[in-house]
Amino acid sequence: DCIVRLLEPLPRAVDAEQPSTITNIMSSNNTIVSFATGLVSRLAATIPTLSSTNNDGDNKATSASSELLTQLLNDISTPQSLQDLFVLTTIVVIALEILNQLVYHVPTLLQNLLTNDEKKKKKAIPVRGKHLDNFTMKDYTFIMINKCMTGFFVYCYFGYLWSVRKLEEDSSNNKSGGQGIFTTTNLSIHNTILPLPLLFIIYDFFYTLLHWFLHMKAVYAHVHKHHHFQKAPSRANIDAVNVHPLEFFLGEFNHILALVLVVQGVGTVSVGEYITVGYRGMDVSWVCAVLFIGLGGILAGLNHTRHDVVLSVPSSSVATDASSDTDETSSSSSSSTNNNTISDSKNSSKGYLTIFDSKHHDVHHRIPQSNYGQYTVFWDRIFGTFRDYDENDRVNPAYQLDPMTGKTVVVNKSD
Repeated sequence: DCIVRLLEPLPRAVDAEQPSTITNIMSSNNTIVSFATGLVSRLAATIPTLSSTNNDGDNKATSASSELLTQLLNDISTPQSLQDLFVLTTIVVIALEILNQLVYHVPTLLQNLLTNDEKKKKKAIPVRGKHLDNFTMKDYTFIMINKCMTGFFVYCYFGYLWSVRKLEEDSSNNKSGGQGIFTTTNLSIHNTILPLPLLFIIYDFFYTLLHWFLHMKAVYAHVHKHHHFQKAPSRANIDAVNVHPLEFFLGEFNHILALVLVVQGVGTVSVGEYITVGYRGMDVSWVCAVLFIGLGGILAGLNHTRHDVVLSVPSSSVATDASSDTDETSSSSSSSTNNNTISDSKNSSKGYLTIFDSKHHDVHHRIPQSNYGQYTVFWDRIFGTFRDYDENDRVNPAYQLDPMTGKTVVVNKSD
């Protein structure tokens, strides 16, 4: 009788008010959405509204800027705002870690899936400089400070965009306003795709100059030298953010400078009645702003890995230039060893223009007086500081990395 009772199914308690699994999931999603909406709304409320263009003189403009800063500091220093900033920073730090893992692992997974060639599967940038295997306490401190700083950067970055979009629509430069930052009703190619190249080019213009300045002898030892202890970056975004906090601050907030210049434009000057010289700005959607810093984070991470990633576009002009360069180099033996060429030899011969190449930044870590650009070497080509990657450079077997540990392989001296 006891055995029979044990085998009998237990009676189900019927509770008409007990929610189903689907209801629980939907309720949890609604809670998360409500929490995120509340967080964004409260932080957005601390952003002061920018006044319209002030033409009444520099004194009034300076006074208005001072009032905006005072209002911002007062609103953001409340306990609720500080708590929201802490939550935002925590979310951003977690997002950075996820991004780091994706940048570190996904290229290898894609390469293994898209090719059956074992040589291509194992293709990576050879280590030619000494790899920084172990971090010091200073490294960990700088990395943590910089990650936490990213939360405040995200607040300021989207805060600026929000302050612009709270204004009424400005037909003079086609900026949408009065609809809120996260509206999807006005998304278009014009405000989502077209501003992206301009954002990257403007960012890299100022970053190239900043990076060059940080390599000046009087400055280098105090700020940027820390980043160059790593001669062969491999940890993706971890190595990318392992910089002096001052350098990280300037590099991150350079994104806001690029965004401001693209949105607001550069001072226009009227020449005659119908001609206007200058750039009067353009509308930038929140999707474009997300793509800018998202793609930027990916490219910066790839620059600090051993992944050989090249982004290029077909270009007939490059192919023509390459063929003429080939004729010239064949008649001169000295030019064949010149690395400071304007065009990438491998891609130029195939008629492609290189937009991004992770090997260029690897060259910079070995030869610091070259390739100062972050996302592209466009300005290095113009300023004459571009140095192409040479696959024939000497590779020291003792410097190669163990794929399992990510550290330098221990070479048996007897071999």
